[in-house]
Amino acid sequence: MPIHAGCYRTGAGRTVGVVPSAVTLDAAKRLSDELAILAEPHRLLALRYLRRGPRTLGFLSDALGISQPLASYHLSVLLAHGLVSRRRSGPFNCYAIDRRRVRELHRRLGTLAGATGAAVEGTDSDGPC
Repeated sequence: MPIHAGCYRTGAGRTVGVVPSAVTLDAAKRLSDELAILAEPHRLLALRYLRRGPRTLGFLSDALGISQPLASYHLSVLLAHGLVSRRRSGPFNCYAIDRRRVRELHRRLGTLAGATGAAVEGTDSDGPC
């Protein structure tokens, strides 16, 4: 009997599947909206630079290869959605990643994708596994 997607056989011949977490359509829609914020390459790269510590707008615009107004726009989107914070340091705007918020987004994506689902041995399955 073939093994279906989401199932695999252990060395002992038992079939094992992954139990998906209960995720509602509303939760999936909210997560999709949040991920759309990251669907812009400059924003993803900005987060990558910020994970090493706070950076100025000038540093980020140079590192991203874009103008300061465009870098400011992308950072303002990340700021509005709580993924980064901003503080003044003299004449500079310094941006920092909100690690807790990014970690939470990562956890929610893992839950939705089943990456955090528990593996369960199936012996009496009604499904194809």
